[in-house]
Amino acid sequence: MSRLRPPRLRTLARQYLAHRRACGYRMQTEEYVLRDFTRYAERTAPGRPITTALALQWIAQRSGLRAVTRANRLDTLRAFARFCHPFDPRTEIPPTGLSSRVCRRRAPYIVTAAEVRLIMRRAGKVRANGSTLRPQTLQALIGLIACTGLRINEALRLRCEDLDLHSGTLHVARAKFSPERDLPLHPSTLRALDRYRRLRQRHYPNGAHLFIGPHGRPMQGCAASWTLRHLVHDFPPRGDRPRPRFHDLRHSLATHLIARWSQEGAPIAHRLLLLSRYLGHKHFHNTYWYIEPHRAALQAAATRFERFHSTTKEDT
Repeated sequence: MSRLRPPRLRTLARQYLAHRRACGYRMQTEEYVLRDFTRYAERTAPGRPITTALALQWIAQRSGLRAVTRANRLDTLRAFARFCHPFDPRTEIPPTGLSSRVCRRRAPYIVTAAEVRLIMRRAGKVRANGSTLRPQTLQALIGLIACTGLRINEALRLRCEDLDLHSGTLHVARAKFSPERDLPLHPSTLRALDRYRRLRQRHYPNGAHLFIGPHGRPMQGCAASWTLRHLVHDFPPRGDRPRPRFHDLRHSLATHLIARWSQEGAPIAHRLLLLSRYLGHKHFHNTYWYIEPHRAALQAAATRFERFHSTTKEDT
């Protein structure tokens, strides 16, 4: 009686991703990593199981990867190997410690107020490309992220009903990395967002999403990011980034606020705590990263932050 042939790695990868997504995980990055690995494995070792040697060969053939990226890829492959082992006992689970996690966070691109205004002007001149409101949508999206620090995915998930004119707040739904929260908006931001919402509902009355793409469908993150890259194509490199991204608008807001507070000389511990909640950080120490880009200018803020952070840790 012949033994059953183990499933192909590509088949196991699909089953693994489906299983993890059924548990509530999005698995977008993991899908990209496993697709790359299974293609490499089927090209170089067809019919063979996952082995530590194969994993290291796969990592080595991609030159230029940062240490943290190599470690994350091996973590993804290690979890996949655990899933594969019951289906193919020949599978080796790569041990931990094969790749160093020593890394330096890349310095962000701090965008100035003048650059934000330039981006907004350019956004107002883009071509429609299937959406009558594309210029207005881009202006509203970029302006909202620049003055609230929303993540791009949080902004694109917003619904028309999330804007509350009566209370002057914007409701942001709970996400994997941030809790549900209601953000108070500046009156000018509130008026601009309401003006866009009324225009959007007049042209595209169907659908619930606030920011729309071609034919009234929800705007996609990849399309928004591609357009932003086009709008800032001639910006000079800054920090470790050649051009600003949507996340740099978020980073810039927090950095500018902390820099201004540190120059006022007033206690800012409570402001930092509010900023952490406003940005949707689950852990207070995550906000510390927004102090780092201007170390000399923000030394006073960093000192106050560390003192306040150590006090809160002792209280808990």
